Amino acid sequence: MSEPSNVSQIDPVHVAYQEGRRLGLATGALALSVVAFVNMLGIEKSVLAGVLALLSLQGARPVASVLRRGRAALAIAAVHAVTIVTVLILFHDKLLQLIHLLQKLS
Repeated sequence: MSEPSNVSQIDPVHVAYQEGRRLGLATGALALSVVAFVNMLGIEKSVLAGVLALLSLQGARPVASVLRRGRAALAIAAVHAVTIVTVLILFHDKLLQLIHLLQKLS
């Protein structure tokens, strides 16, 4: 028997599933990037938010809401990571003093 001719067509259920998956990843990345700002010294959350945002932006036909949320999450995560690196560079001497004082306490 021959295969049906509509096999080459894109399945709308699969497309909807992929768009929903990307929207969920973008929403999770956005939420995680905002939460990263609550706890300022946690760059790992920004990295995870960036990875989720990049995963959400992958795909053949991104939806506008996925693009907005993914790009917003990526921007917030990048600003957070740059802020942490800048603070660590600018205040490294005070951080070393704090570490020294904490060592004295223990």
